[in-house]
Order: sequence, then C-alpha cells, then structure tokens
Amino acid sequence: MSGRVLGSNRLQGIGAVLAGALFAGVCQMWTADPDVFWHLKVGEWIVRNRSVPVSDVYSWTAYGQPWTAHEWLWEALMYTLYCKSGFWGLWLLVLVSAVTCGLVLRGALVGRVESPAVASLAGSFAPLLLVVWLKPWPQAGVYILFSVYLLLSFREAWGKKEIVRVFFLAIIWSNVHSSAVMLPLLLLAEAVWWRFIGESVKARKLVWAFLGASAGTLLNPHGLALWGYAVREGLLSGEYRKHIAEWMPFFFGDYVLAGAFLACVFVLFIGVAQGKANTLAFWRAAGFWVMALRSRIYMPYAVLSTMAFAGVLEVRVREQLLRIVVALLVAWSVFVVVARGVPSSLEQVAEKGRFPVAAAEFVKARGYQRIFNDYAWGGYLIFKEIPVYIDGRADLYRYKRIFSTYMQLPDTEEVGRCIVETGAEAALVIRGSFVDRVLEESRYWKRIYWDEVAVVYEPVPAIRSD
Repeated sequence: MSGRVLGSNRLQGIGAVLAGALFAGVCQMWTADPDVFWHLKVGEWIVRNRSVPVSDVYSWTAYGQPWTAHEWLWEALMYTLYCKSGFWGLWLLVLVSAVTCGLVLRGALVGRVESPAVASLAGSFAPLLLVVWLKPWPQAGVYILFSVYLLLSFREAWGKKEIVRVFFLAIIWSNVHSSAVMLPLLLLAEAVWWRFIGESVKARKLVWAFLGASAGTLLNPHGLALWGYAVREGLLSGEYRKHIAEWMPFFFGDYVLAGAFLACVFVLFIGVAQGKANTLAFWRAAGFWVMALRSRIYMPYAVLSTMAFAGVLEVRVREQLLRIVVALLVAWSVFVVVARGVPSSLEQVAEKGRFPVAAAEFVKARGYQRIFNDYAWGGYLIFKEIPVYIDGRADLYRYKRIFSTYMQLPDTEEVGRCIVETGAEAALVIRGSFVDRVLEESRYWKRIYWDEVAVVYEPVPAIRSD
C-alpha cells in the first residue's frame, strides 16, 4: 500500500474519531451535572490557596470534618479553564476527553486488525457509547488514563520503558481520581492471566509493572490513605448503590444506556463466535460488564474495554462505510446545534437544567447560613457560595450519618418536623415535589418564595422554639 493511501486512511480514521467525539460533545453541551459546580468551587480554593483541602469548608452540617479531596488536579484544571474561557473551557474538557479516548483506542488497535477501518470505528464509537458519562468532571480525565492503560496492555511489551510509563501514569491518575488504585490491580490481574496460560516471562514483567504502578499511586497529597479511601468508598459503599443513580445497578429503562449495553454485548458475542473468548481482552471487557450490571459507575470502563476488544475480531469494514458514519455524525451534530442552540454561559446551562438559579440569589440575599436543600442542588449552591446541608460529596456526609439521615427522611407529613430538627434556617426544595407539598401544609413552615423551579420555606418561630 502506498504512502499516499496510508496517509489517506489515517486521516479518514482520525476524522471518524473526531466526528464521534464532536457528536458526544454536542449532546452534552446543555448538560448541567450537579457535581461540576462544586468541583469548580474546590478548584478555585486549590488555585487560590495553593494547597489541597483536607477538611470540609462548604457545608454547615459537616464543616471541619476530614475530607479526602482526591480529584484536586482535575478540579484545578477545570477552574483555570473556566476562568479563562467560561463555559467553553469546560466544554473543551469534554471534547478533549472524547477525542483522546477515541484516538488512543484507535492507536491501540491499528496494526492488530485486518481492516484499519475497524480500529477507526472502535475509536469513533467509544465516545458515542460514553455520551452520558462525558462531562467536565474528573472522571473524564480517568477515561483518558484508562484508555492509555489499554494501549499499553495491547502492545504486550512490558520492558523497562513500559514500567516507567505506568509509574508516571499512576502518578497522574492518583492526583486526578482515587480510582488510580485500579491500575496496579489490573496489571496484577494481567500477570496472573499470563502466568495461568504459561507465559511466565510476561507474568514476571507485569509484576514489576504492578509494583511500579503501586508506587506511583502513593505520590499524591493523601499518600497510602488514598488506597484506604478507594477501597472504602468504591467497594464497601452499598449505601450509594441504593440511593445515588450513577452507583445503582444497571438501568435498562434508559435507551442510551440500553443501546450502549446491547452494542457492546453484540461485539462480545461476535468474539465468542470467532473463538476469542480465551483472550485477556474478552475477559477484561466481560468482567467490567459484570461489575457495571451491579453498579453502573463501572460502565465507562466496560465500554472502553469492549471497544478495545473489537481489535481482536476478524472483521473487515469498507472505507465507504466509514465515510457514511462520519457524514451522519457530522450532520446530526449540526442538527442538534441548530435545534437546541448554543449556551452562552454556565448559568444559562444551569437555568436550562432547572437548577434554582433565581431562588439561590434570593437565599443568598437573605443571608441564611443553614439551608436545608435537595441533594441534587447542593453542588450548585456551593458554586453560589451558600452553605449547604448536603451535596454530591456523599463520602463526606457519612461521618455523622447525614447522608443516611437525608436519604431516609420519612415519606409522610413528619418530614416537616424532621427538617426543623436539623436546625435549618430555611428549606430550598423542588417546586411540586413531595417535600414541597408537605411543607406547604406543615404547621412548622411558611412559604416565603417560589418560582417555576424552586420554593423557599422558613420555620414558623413559635413552633421552632417548642
């Protein structure tokens, strides 16, 4: 094949990845995740204080409690980009994460597949299937780092250079997210795999890679405590799987999640039919899907592993199909932008996402220091510098059982009395919610503000003093 043809194929492949990433980024343009807001505020604290917080400074219920700010590096990056470019800086993070994941996966597969178009399609589909997870939060950085691990794994060359690479990969990962402890564990699992099938030399090299990655995870502000935190919050947090959507068992009622699952299962079934079930790539993908069915927080790793597994399949894809996919993705991205418009600011995205934009200004003007708030709104209130009862940092609120107390509030009229007993000076709740309806009829509370999104209540003084 001539150099000109190779160059053309390479450009087409990169174009396919860019098209997939563009579509994922456009679809997430109007998404306002609650955690993004508090991550920004933490990033601001880190940049201004030039250190990493070790205790809570944002709530009135857990103020001063020990807190493991394990995502500090990405939070500082988020805040820096937001200061320079506003909303577009955050959206750039999403796009970069999508593009990098796709390109790294494509790079891992090129040379392993019969048709280069297969590698390009896998790189293009990776961000598409991750669309609900691609937000400017620290996990977006983790998806990049996990893709780099897959690239190293597929090369199967674990010499000194690779050991050094996983060491530095672990350093970056451990300062972006506590899931960094997954890297040495995956390398150890690979060592066991190769030892099991009789490849002792590879197994020994991977043990050294495991040790190098383990050492790298210790180079973070929390040191060895990061391992304890990751095990405690990642493996022993059954309470999260009961109450937090992204931690719950896989939900097939969401057509995006169901579509991604079915697409990946289709790839795995093809692999089984071709006799590829005895490969490390298959068992890694299948293993992550088993974990994802138990807790959907593992779905991104299952998707990326499955797209990497596509590289071991014996499939040919014509270049014409690749061009069609690119054209469809670009056309659909343009349609979405025209139909939905483009945000001008993060506040506009928050307002579109039905966050309490106006109500927060009212609460802030009244100077309340103890607000009872909805869990999903805590991050936005932190962003607006309002002390919160609870927010997305569920790990922090387990110390005083605040998280479990909030999640177990009674579905009866007694919820009004329970909120009074928290000591809140006001309650900011979703208009039309159960809590709103109860507080409106409660003798403990009086409504002082409402709009289309939120309602604010104050305790009745005479009742509160009883």
